[in-house]
Amino acid sequence: MIQGREVYGIDLGTTYSCISQIDRFDQAVVLRNFEGDTITPSAVYFETKDRIVVGKEAKEMLATEPENTVVFAKRDMGNDDAFDKQKNNYPYHYDPSEISAFILKKLVDDANSLNNANIRDVVITCPAYFGTKERMQTKQAGEIAGLNVLSIINEPTAAAIAYGLQQKERRSFIVYDLGGGTFDVTYLIADHGNIQVIATGGDHHLGGVDWDTQLAKYLVTALNEQNGTNFDLFDDVVLYNSLMLDAESKKRLLTHKESVKWNFSYQGYNARVEISRQQFDEITSDLLSQTIDAMYDVLDVAADKGYDTFDEILLVGGSSRMPQVKAHIDKVFNCNSRLNDPDEIVAKGAAIYAMNAAYTKGKDMFSKGLTKEAPKPLGTNETHVVNVTSKTYGIRQYHGSEDDKGFIHNFLFANTPLPCSGSIGGRTMYDNQQSIESVVYESDLTDPVNDEEAPLECGILIDERILKITKNHPKGTDAITEFKVDEEGILSVHFTVGRDVLDYTLRLKGVKTRDEIKAAKSMMATKTIQ
Repeated sequence: MIQGREVYGIDLGTTYSCISQIDRFDQAVVLRNFEGDTITPSAVYFETKDRIVVGKEAKEMLATEPENTVVFAKRDMGNDDAFDKQKNNYPYHYDPSEISAFILKKLVDDANSLNNANIRDVVITCPAYFGTKERMQTKQAGEIAGLNVLSIINEPTAAAIAYGLQQKERRSFIVYDLGGGTFDVTYLIADHGNIQVIATGGDHHLGGVDWDTQLAKYLVTALNEQNGTNFDLFDDVVLYNSLMLDAESKKRLLTHKESVKWNFSYQGYNARVEISRQQFDEITSDLLSQTIDAMYDVLDVAADKGYDTFDEILLVGGSSRMPQVKAHIDKVFNCNSRLNDPDEIVAKGAAIYAMNAAYTKGKDMFSKGLTKEAPKPLGTNETHVVNVTSKTYGIRQYHGSEDDKGFIHNFLFANTPLPCSGSIGGRTMYDNQQSIESVVYESDLTDPVNDEEAPLECGILIDERILKITKNHPKGTDAITEFKVDEEGILSVHFTVGRDVLDYTLRLKGVKTRDEIKAAKSMMATKTIQ
């Protein structure tokens, strides 16, 4: 149960994470860690099996002990191989939700110690394009860390909440969220603190680290040219991690300087390089163009819904600090985009959302007589959020030919306002049919007109099984499949044959059972995390 106003927002980022709360002045503030920083690198170093270091020190270990260090675990959310403990390459074969739990535990433990707090109730953010599996795995990371996850909220929506509360009139926004490892773009309406998401998109594997990679490739080329060597950035893990750390540092300097110098030694070879901001912009221009293409895709979806203009572009995510981002967006869209607190705004928005959820629940409990005191009014506007589903969902069906492998029949499409539902009808094929096939797909298709039927390879199989029909029915009995997506963007599936409701719970590979969650929490209790 939510007690008082003790709720928190957590930005669980690919490269950096932070935690925020609403202070006694009704302002969202980010809590510092033991190092005195407001953001913590999302890096995990296994000093031993039971002694785990998270944050800045862990990140520094990449250059010397890469085999014991994990970064960018968020990119593996939803990746089945990463959750297969026989296949993944993480130290001791922890999966991405467990790695994320270590990061959450560090954030919470530091905040508890430094603020005399007892953090339990939280809202955690995730990329807008995360599907059901990734959202459930993110939520389970919080559970493993011992938290009560009130909700999962999209990162661009959280940023818009923090920024939108300042707006005194209805305005339309594009939120351009370029983080360290992921990219989101969202079109939304903000109106006196109320947020209505119209369309969203993005790229699971595009972020500031890709700019670092281009710069690291440039640096290793210089090393080879100056020494006649033939080092390969991607074949040498020590060289790779050393150069990637250097590249991130130089990228940050280029945010403020027109050029930077770089001296590097490796295996007895030395190199000296100077790179200008213009050169950096040129070698990464293709990456920036990818983000612009994604913006146009989202704008097309918004236009189809009747929203063909926007008032402002909001830049969030630490990587949007790169001068090339604002300069190029302003040129392409003939605007003056706003760079507003990019490192912390997502966590602050999550805290505001959590506080509103607590206040709404408190009012409801008081009105029902379940509490004696009404909750303290908020010093800000109450926020109401209408989000959209990030994915399209469908089932496998058949045309009926002899060699028919089937196709995906999509009937619940991306960018539908949440919560939402959709259903599709079928019929039993013979008398007293004993079972029915259930094959559920998720995809990034967005066009209800042209994508209603799609090849199987256009989607991702998320669940497949044969359901037992418990009663006898004549041939031709209605068989209905219903999909429901809740406010968090998480899918549930329901089947009925005639009046017979079939027992069904999604079984998503990598999403833990209750027993597996319990085991993971027990594992956490044996670790020393610092």
